[in-house]
Amino acid sequence: MVSSAAKVVPASRCERPAPAPLWTRNFVAGTFLNFFIAGNYFMLMVVMTAYALTVHQAPAAVAAFCASAFIVGTLFSRFAAAPMMERFGRMPLLVAGCIAEVALSALYLLNEPVGALIGVRLAHGFSYGVCSTTIATVITSVVPPERKGEGIGYFMLSITLGSAIGPFAGIFLANNFGYPVVFVVASVLVALSIPAALLLRPASSTKVKGSEAAAEAEVEAAADAVAGAVTDAPAEEGREDAAANRDEVLVESLHAAVSTRVPSTHLEEKVAAKVEHSPLARFVEAGVLPISVVCGLLFFGYSSLLTFLTPYATEIGLARAASMFFVVYALAMFVTRPFTGRAFDRVGPHPVMVPAFVSFAAGMVVLAFAANDWMILGAAALLGFGVGTVQSCGLAMAVRVTSDARLSVANATFYMLLDVGVGIGPILLGIVAPLIGYANLYLCMAVVGVLALALFLVVAKTEKGAR
Repeated sequence: MVSSAAKVVPASRCERPAPAPLWTRNFVAGTFLNFFIAGNYFMLMVVMTAYALTVHQAPAAVAAFCASAFIVGTLFSRFAAAPMMERFGRMPLLVAGCIAEVALSALYLLNEPVGALIGVRLAHGFSYGVCSTTIATVITSVVPPERKGEGIGYFMLSITLGSAIGPFAGIFLANNFGYPVVFVVASVLVALSIPAALLLRPASSTKVKGSEAAAEAEVEAAADAVAGAVTDAPAEEGREDAAANRDEVLVESLHAAVSTRVPSTHLEEKVAAKVEHSPLARFVEAGVLPISVVCGLLFFGYSSLLTFLTPYATEIGLARAASMFFVVYALAMFVTRPFTGRAFDRVGPHPVMVPAFVSFAAGMVVLAFAANDWMILGAAALLGFGVGTVQSCGLAMAVRVTSDARLSVANATFYMLLDVGVGIGPILLGIVAPLIGYANLYLCMAVVGVLALALFLVVAKTEKGAR
């Protein structure tokens, strides 16, 4: 009898399957949830220093820490989020985190002392980090593998909108209605994340604690489904096809669902070999570290915009344009991310991310030599494209071949490095800025962009078919 391996497969069975849907209920609900928590974060971040200065009469350094304490709390959450997801499950942790976000946002209305305010900011940052890491893990697990770049690009637009609407709303409400109204609106906004979380119905693999037993059970179920799918064939051929397909599914699924991330570059292999069997493996996904370091370096440069753009624009007499900077910045992200995501899926990271690094460096140079409003806004567009593309495509590179059981650790590792870049940037650059001036500081940030590009080329030089 001719074996099943030698049989000619009918043309109908060789047809290319239709692409898996992207805009599912889970994807839409998760993207809106991310927008609600990001909008709350940015709305409060831009007003917190001024709130501590004017209402609590805090010293400038203490007032600045009232804002940056949030980032410190977020950084700690990146270490804790993955173990918490494994222990409690992703969905219960996400709902609990959203509830905590609402409660902590409402606490600002109590007008607590500065010490208590810093404590609330630390706790709020921790809850935000848990929520953002968990929802990113859920979304990256439900996006079809062949549409990772496109899906993550659309998902990250939720942060883009939050970074545009949040600061604008926070400043407008604080200037016209006072800080209590800001805190009420921020609380209502983040409260919308709770029904969004309850609308999520991800696959069972995103609900379980990331254990190998659960993954193996899913593999068995998948294998049984494949075996049952051939019942229409003649008995003997059906048994042969079922056995062949079952073995194939078991091999592929065990690698995808149980094993750790398959490194896609030789550098990732070396890093993974160092970390895989160490205690750090519980908190850090080794293969994600190289691209995460690249993106963290770029976000170190990005932190200079958050910290020094306003005083720099005031110094050169372009404060009016600076007030619209982040709006144009967000619009550039919003327009380009869908295209760059699809291009990433089709042609890989190099043709998409290299222009993004160049755009970041060029934007910093234009900003350093800005002499009119149009140069400020042009720099915003260049920087929006650069930062937005590197962030979304960097995350896609990090998770596209990560097993579902390790997605939580991979997302936490990626965001941890971004937090480190944004967190230490204001501290280090705050020492340098008075010595060299703002314009020269932004020229230095252009150099940082070039260094990030060089490091990216090293990290992504020897891809081994990760697409």
